[in-house]
Amino acid sequence: MMRERWSNASVGLHWLAAALIVALATAGFLMTNLAVDSAARLLVARMHTLGGATLMLLTVARLVLRRRGPAVSPLPVSELHRRGVVAIHALLYGVTFLIGATGFVTGARSAWPDYLRGQLAKAPALETLASRAAHAALVFVLLGLVLLHVGGVVLQQARGGGVLRRMAPFQK
Repeated sequence: MMRERWSNASVGLHWLAAALIVALATAGFLMTNLAVDSAARLLVARMHTLGGATLMLLTVARLVLRRRGPAVSPLPVSELHRRGVVAIHALLYGVTFLIGATGFVTGARSAWPDYLRGQLAKAPALETLASRAAHAALVFVLLGLVLLHVGGVVLQQARGGGVLRRMAPFQK
């Protein structure tokens, strides 16, 4: 059965994930500008790590729900446009998982877990790790993809596609 709107669970997970992405990117940029021995940096680092793990779980939940839940009716767009939408969504999911993986590898290959437990007085220097560089670069890729996604939604909405009502919270 086709629906005109995503399920409330899908909508809720989408917006929760979007908020987490913004919060994690903000925390990541903020964290690197705080003193390596500050309590604020440790707090932000802990929140960033916990938030990243939460985002990975939310992303898995979104994919499971998308796979098992009822499909929504396709938008009235050209085949090329549809392929672009599919590609952007696949890249959003893929890059999100790559960010999580590079964050995990960075933690596993450094003293990051000891720092998070408060066993180190200073944040470990991670700049020499390739996984840390990839993590940071992928954040910029994800932010670019998010901009493309939002731009596509705005464009489709302006063309009268009604795309917002499919994913906007508190809509019937």
